[in-house]
Amino acid sequence: MTRIFLIGDSTMSTYPEARYPRKGWGQVLQDYIPGAEIRNHAVPGRSTKSFYEQGHFEEVEELLQEGDFLFIQFGHNDSKKDDPIRFTNPWSDYQDNLKMYIDAAISKQARPILFTPVARRYFDESGNLIDAHGDYPKSMRKLAADLDIPLVDVTDMSETWLRKQQPEATKQFFMWLSPGEYNYYPDGSEDNTHFTEKGAHEIAKITANALVEKGIIPPRWMTV
Repeated sequence: MTRIFLIGDSTMSTYPEARYPRKGWGQVLQDYIPGAEIRNHAVPGRSTKSFYEQGHFEEVEELLQEGDFLFIQFGHNDSKKDDPIRFTNPWSDYQDNLKMYIDAAISKQARPILFTPVARRYFDESGNLIDAHGDYPKSMRKLAADLDIPLVDVTDMSETWLRKQQPEATKQFFMWLSPGEYNYYPDGSEDNTHFTEKGAHEIAKITANALVEKGIIPPRWMTV
């Protein structure tokens, strides 16, 4: 069975049952691509820089083999200018770090795929979705074009998905919780970045469909 390795941040990562209903879209991707083995190595809070410098990529690089896929999604934490451990410039070291992961996959005869960061639930007072990622999606798109690497534009797809709904209705997909609703979150939560189980499934489904439409994975691997 073909293996798909995921590297990324908290929007993609796996959470323990105690953190329910918080889930990353990578945590539920197996439900939509049962014809491949999903190995989720995404880590909350990491950028292209800190994921590598803190050693998270070492195990992935060691495990990668010919025919595997490497799904790469970063950007949420690369933009944190006040954090030198994570910040990267979108047009220099962000691209350099992405290329490092791409080169590592290619050296193992694995197949790297780039994923732009998932949209945040940021709406203005008029209900218009606000861009949350600046130049990072643009930078990744350019790198993919320059290197002829497949790209799944999750930013664009998730923004389109959010715009089709009323802002209030989108709270069900993100970690907007009432106080006392869940034991792990006694004070509730108003989180516009991280997904509930329902939101994670929506993004995983959108992503899986795009992978087939782009010819990256075959339809026989899918359930949607």
